[in-house]
Amino acid sequence: MKLLHILVAEDNHADVILLREALQHHRIEHELHVVSDGQAALDFVGRMGSSPETPCPDILLLDLNLPKVDGPTILQEFRNHPDCAHTPVIVVTSSDAKKDRARIAEFDRTTYFRKPSDFDEFMELGAIIREAINDRDAPASN
Repeated sequence: MKLLHILVAEDNHADVILLREALQHHRIEHELHVVSDGQAALDFVGRMGSSPETPCPDILLLDLNLPKVDGPTILQEFRNHPDCAHTPVIVVTSSDAKKDRARIAEFDRTTYFRKPSDFDEFMELGAIIREAINDRDAPASN
């Protein structure tokens, strides 16, 4: 697997550390681009592809409940970018609300991952990332 560019929009530093552990555990070569609030995520999306510091990511890991701008707004802008319409997105959130799941289900190639309290369960996020990357070239389905 080639080096993956992963955009992470997450305001909890501990969750970013766990994400790094999950990627290492599953031996996923990566470069993380971490933004810690919704406005920084929108700024990154607006600059994607314009410089080496803001590449179009291979995958987006997105918290729903970010400060300043919420996850669904970021996801909509991300999907509106011409190079990211089919990029896999994994929503990584503590919410298990039906309304949140339904709102995210409207988007193509989007997976919902509820943050578990168990370390081993969180490590499974690496397997979900690997699967999303492996499936990204498959035809889209709703």
